[in-house]
Amino acid sequence: MALNLKVLVIDDSAHIRILLSKLLKSMDFETIETAENGRLGVEKAGTFKPDIVFLDGIMPEMDGLTALGEIKKNHPETLVVISSSLSERERVLQFKEAGADFYLLKPFERPKLEEIVKKALALLESRSKG
Repeated sequence: MALNLKVLVIDDSAHIRILLSKLLKSMDFETIETAENGRLGVEKAGTFKPDIVFLDGIMPEMDGLTALGEIKKNHPETLVVISSSLSERERVLQFKEAGADFYLLKPFERPKLEEIVKKALALLESRSKG
C-alpha cells in the first residue's frame, strides 16, 4: 500500500539523506525530496509542501531550530521530526517548544524510525478526521 504523503528530508549528511530516503521508500512512502541544509530545506518546504519533514538539528547556513521555526510559521500543519544526535535535555526542549512534533535520536535503528513514522501517521490521520 503506497502512502500518498510527501516527505522532505533535510540533513547536511548525504549518507543520512540517502539512508532515510531508502528506509522511507521501503515503508511505502513514494514522494520523498531532500535538501542539504536548513535554508534550502525551508525553500523546498515552501514549494514542495511536505506532510512530514525529517529535520537535522545541526546544519550549515541555517540550523535546525531556525529552519523548524520557519517551516512551522509558514506551514503549521506540517509534521516535523527532529533527527539529531543532540541528546541534551535543554536542546530537546528547545525543539519541542519551537513546534517539533517528534524527536528521532541519531544514530537510529529501523524499528525506532518505524515507531516514529507510525506515530506521525496516526497524528495525521486524527487531524484529517477532526
